[in-house]
Amino acid sequence: MSRRLRVRWLALALGLGLAGPVFGGCEGHAPPLGASEPWPQGLAKPADVAEASALRASGVVWTDRQVRQLYLERVAAIGERDAQQQAQGQRAEARARAAYQARHDARMTARAMMRDQEAVRGLEARDRLKYGDPDGPTFEYLVERGREKGREGDALFEGIVESAQRTDEATDRSFGL
Repeated sequence: MSRRLRVRWLALALGLGLAGPVFGGCEGHAPPLGASEPWPQGLAKPADVAEASALRASGVVWTDRQVRQLYLERVAAIGERDAQQQAQGQRAEARARAAYQARHDARMTARAMMRDQEAVRGLEARDRLKYGDPDGPTFEYLVERGREKGREGDALFEGIVESAQRTDEATDRSFGL
């Protein structure tokens, strides 16, 4: 099967929910990490895409489970940050934008950490089909989807905050997380 056809098939399978996790390329699968598994001592935890890209270019390698673990840690922090912002009196829209950005940054950092760049291209193809953007949904896309579901005002933005904190449970379980 040609590479282009394989990427298209992967995007279609992901869009239909037929494929498992896309973080391919992990050689020598280790036992599953628990959600509370400590991060390996000495292994860098990149703060952002630029740092992840630089570390990967310098030879740092993370397992697929470690990539997912870091992603889940970043997504888990969204709720606490939102609670702090809410206590400070920030409006729902500002909190939704912050939650969206944190989730988007976690997604992009995880992709920059991934060793299998063909899998990254598959994720981008899936996102292009699903959201019209290779980097996942835009904030505007999420607002429009909320409106299509009949949400307005603060309820619309609270929905974005909530969705920013949800991950795909089947994918998480497949990594033992």
